[in-house]
Amino acid sequence: MSLDFEDKILRRFELAERRKAMKEEMDLLDEEIEAHFNLSSIDGDMVIPLPNGEFAVVSKKAYIKDVFDKDSLANEMLIAKDELKTPFDFSILTSQGKLTPDMISKHTTPESIIKISLRKRKTKPKKKG
Repeated sequence: MSLDFEDKILRRFELAERRKAMKEEMDLLDEEIEAHFNLSSIDGDMVIPLPNGEFAVVSKKAYIKDVFDKDSLANEMLIAKDELKTPFDFSILTSQGKLTPDMISKHTTPESIIKISLRKRKTKPKKKG
């Protein structure tokens, strides 16, 4: 093998390590931004001008997610949780009459989730309202 080829392989792994370190740093920054934004009294979007003339927009996004508790359903049905892994498992139990839609509803609870969205815009967003 040529030295040039080996250098390229080494360089590629060096870049992969840097990318991993940068991702970890970005994840930490995202957590800090989210914590700061949640503690602030800002209602609506926060717009910050960037040095390149674009704008950073930080906003809260809320949505409802249904959370299904397989553990409690398995306990109620007196079966192992492993028997509730695939859609096929659910269909078999339903066809046998062991599982009903009411049972699934009983073990499904809505959960409110608030996420922070951080995006870049080329133009300044208009004020809402």
